Amino acid sequence: MNEYSLNNWQDYWKIFDELIELLKADNQEQIILDFKEAQKYVNGLTDGWFEFKIAFENSLQSNKIKMTVEQREIADFLVATLNKSLSNR
Repeated sequence: MNEYSLNNWQDYWKIFDELIELLKADNQEQIILDFKEAQKYVNGLTDGWFEFKIAFENSLQSNKIKMTVEQREIADFLVATLNKSLSNR
């Protein structure tokens, strides 16, 4: 499933942007808006990352049915990476 590897947060955002591009190709503008809105919580503070995680997970949950398998796998990978990182703090 996951051919992604992350060395830093810049890699994380590259994968996030790839997901956005896949959603654009499917004309999923509302999902893109939701994900981009969630991204605004990230401010360098741990609390911001937790807020992003919650908003991203909620948006993913409510939009999963509209997403392709590939899009869901990428989003699930991003959430799992975030959960792992935040649980190590």
